Amino acid sequence: MSAEKIGGEEGRRSPRIVARIPLELRPVQEPHTAATAVINLHGALILSPVAWPAETILELRNQKNKRSIRARVVWTGPEDGSGSYKLGVEFEAPESGFWGDDYSLKPVQTANANDKTNL
Repeated sequence: MSAEKIGGEEGRRSPRIVARIPLELRPVQEPHTAATAVINLHGALILSPVAWPAETILELRNQKNKRSIRARVVWTGPEDGSGSYKLGVEFEAPESGFWGDDYSLKPVQTANANDKTNL
C-alpha cells in the first residue's frame, strides 16, 4: 500500500497520512465495517456507513493487524453520495502501533491545510 503525507503540518500534533485501512467499528454489540481515508497518531478520517454523532465512543479494530483502540467521534460530515459518512475520530491517547506499517512518514503529496480532515 502506498501512503501519502498531506501538507499543512505546521502546528499539527502528528503528520497525516493518506491510507485506506479496513476497520470494524463497535459502539455496542453490532459491528459495522468502515475504512480510513487519512490517518495520524491521534486519530483518523473514517468513511463509515453510519453517521455516528459527535462524542460517540467507538472501538476501532484494524482488520489488517487485528489491533483495537478506543476513539471519540469529534465531527460527522454529510453522506457523500456513495452511502458513506466522513467521521473525524480522535484516539484516547496517541498510538503509533495501531496503524502498523501503513503509518509511514514518506512525504509524497501535499494537500490544503484548511480541509475538514484536520485531526
